[in-house]
Amino acid sequence: MSRKNYPLNALRTFEVSARHLSFVKAADELSVTPAAVSHQIKKLEEFLGFPLFRRRTRGLVLVDSGQLLLAELSDVFLRLDKAMERVIDSDSSGTLTVSVAPTFAVMWFIPRLQKFSALNPDIDVRTSTGLGLVDFQRDDFDAAIRLGSGKWPGLEALKLFDESVTPMCSPRMLKGPNALSCPDDLCRHVLLHNHSMDYDPEAPTWEKWLDAAGASSVDATRGMHFSLPDHGLQAAIDGAGVVLGWRSLAAADLAAGRVVAPFELNLPLGSGFYLCYPEAHALRSNIVALREWIMSEVREAV
Repeated sequence: MSRKNYPLNALRTFEVSARHLSFVKAADELSVTPAAVSHQIKKLEEFLGFPLFRRRTRGLVLVDSGQLLLAELSDVFLRLDKAMERVIDSDSSGTLTVSVAPTFAVMWFIPRLQKFSALNPDIDVRTSTGLGLVDFQRDDFDAAIRLGSGKWPGLEALKLFDESVTPMCSPRMLKGPNALSCPDDLCRHVLLHNHSMDYDPEAPTWEKWLDAAGASSVDATRGMHFSLPDHGLQAAIDGAGVVLGWRSLAAADLAAGRVVAPFELNLPLGSGFYLCYPEAHALRSNIVALREWIMSEVREAV
């Protein structure tokens, strides 16, 4: 539905002037000069094609059409004030709803979330996991964390970090008669495969890593298969085999010694993790709090 280009400043000036029945008092409330008020009233009367006030020596008097317009505008501005209050309350309502890629949620976001709550006790975080792109106009999310290129139209995408993969296993596999000492030793161990990046033909696989490492004696097709990287990593921690682990997400497990990375060769994943949200939401208080906290965590983890 098209709308006329109403003189909104003039309407606001009229509403204040009509309440006070004084251009001087209206000027005080609006922090402008009486001449500016008079100009806006003249502009509105020209737009309508008839006068709204009768000028008397003792002040202003509203004509019938002016009284009708005042009654309507008073209701309009009251509803506008209430709408703005709801928007402001929504922005600082104390909730933050974030859609997070499942693996990132389990391995990085949730373990750190208590720090965010400690810094922002008035914000209740609601986390939902998902892999698909978020439709911020349809879905009730404030922000999302996704793996990708960071090029999503209409969204501000803040890169958290890139990701790479390398073989990881239980420390126990570095000992004994079948100890891993070179890539060809992988032929004596179960390979754990992660299929979460199957949609990307450029993503690293066991076949690509073994080829880059020059390990021609290892059959890259055999082993266990998992749909998510954290599932394969858990199997590696449990000693089920060797996983092509995601180094950044597995940083805590590597630091704690739950898994080890026996070889130096890393292959880039080709995608990074991004915090994204609509450009129009960049200055919302809950988004600012999330952005500042998560970038602080990223810097600390480097």
